[in-house]
Amino acid sequence: MKTLITGANGYIGNHLVEKVLNQGIKVNAFLLEGTDLHALENLPAQVFTGDIRHEKDLEAALEGCETVYHLASLVGLWAKDPTLFYDINVAGTDTLLRACLRKGVRRVVVVSSCGVFGFSRNGQLLDETIDNGQTLTDPYELSKFKQVEVSRKYLGTGMEVVFVYLTKVFGPGIKSNGNSITGIFEGMLDGNWRIMPGDGNTTANFAYVDDVVAGLVQVMNHGNSGEHYILGGENLSYHQLFDIVKAQTGREFQLRHVPYPLLWLVGWVQELRAKWSGKPPFITKFGAKKFTTDALISCDKAIRELGYKITPAKLAIGQTLSHLQNKKTVDSLPDLTVVIGAMAE
Repeated sequence: MKTLITGANGYIGNHLVEKVLNQGIKVNAFLLEGTDLHALENLPAQVFTGDIRHEKDLEAALEGCETVYHLASLVGLWAKDPTLFYDINVAGTDTLLRACLRKGVRRVVVVSSCGVFGFSRNGQLLDETIDNGQTLTDPYELSKFKQVEVSRKYLGTGMEVVFVYLTKVFGPGIKSNGNSITGIFEGMLDGNWRIMPGDGNTTANFAYVDDVVAGLVQVMNHGNSGEHYILGGENLSYHQLFDIVKAQTGREFQLRHVPYPLLWLVGWVQELRAKWSGKPPFITKFGAKKFTTDALISCDKAIRELGYKITPAKLAIGQTLSHLQNKKTVDSLPDLTVVIGAMAE
């Protein structure tokens, strides 16, 4: 059996390649031409490069593949050309699925973001039943919502399509947009991270990478076609998150509270700067809102139907910190623009 993994040199994709290979399944790894191959150097996957928007680039990569994990995506709170979010995340997914159908692929797992479910109101738990598409304004989140919409048209064609939504993923691994929460932990250890968003009580969902990768395999093997599954972890406030880091390290960290109005103002200034300079903003106005607005997530469906398991946050963060302290990371702390984007995503 052979599977294709798009975005295979990304943080989660790299872990998934290793996981699938260890199951005795051959892997074709597809990645954007010109991006770093370092993460795949020691893995016996067959590497293909190209652009997810070009069907001809996908043909060789899909040859002989029965299944596909689609992780490739443009992630972030800002792009110099915002239309790229649609071109890559929506049109690119459509192109991939069209190629999969033509090549006789049996099953595709499409990976989206829990950002499409919006924010919690009055402690509301967000789950797969939430339809928040009409209220989305952020180009990235809107593109991930439309990615699922365009994918649904392939249901009933004979090709199975299953949908996955991820929260904020952390754990050992390479430096990338997808691993920036780990970068924040590293920044705390090095004394480079001193921010407490808002009053520190904003709650988000944090998922351990090993759980997510195991969950993706469970979705591929047991998820029902047309169904939607959230793969996440524990809901924690930023105070709780950083308190775990303190407890695990036995250290005190001087974190400064940055209120929403100040974050919003910085985002406004940064967006103006980005408009004229073309350089990514440190934070956006929408990013300021995401920093300081709750998003409580339920993974009950995946737990109930797939047997998805969540590693306790204290254990997962402890293992991540141990990895960092042993200096086994491939790269050091991501630049602060990437880190801020990941926390707000």
